[in-house]
Amino acid sequence: MSKLQMDAREKLDLLAYLEAILGTVKSLHATLGPLMADVAAIRNSVFDNDEELAFYRNSLKNAAATARPMVDEALRSYDDLIDEIVSSQRWEN
Repeated sequence: MSKLQMDAREKLDLLAYLEAILGTVKSLHATLGPLMADVAAIRNSVFDNDEELAFYRNSLKNAAATARPMVDEALRSYDDLIDEIVSSQRWEN
């Protein structure tokens, strides 16, 4: 059977996997923001103010606190996707 000629069930399965993959990509994209904040904190503290390492540490702590929920969400998305893939293969005959 051609990949273009899938039955309705196969199309629904494919759509479910695509939805899960996009959720994971979305979570990864959300983690990029805090990474950019960390780079900005480094630039503002180390490169602009050599003597302000305490400022950098504070900025880094704030960025890490902001990023933590997004990182956790990304990890949950990976776990959900992996569980979905494993459980779908378990029931095939």
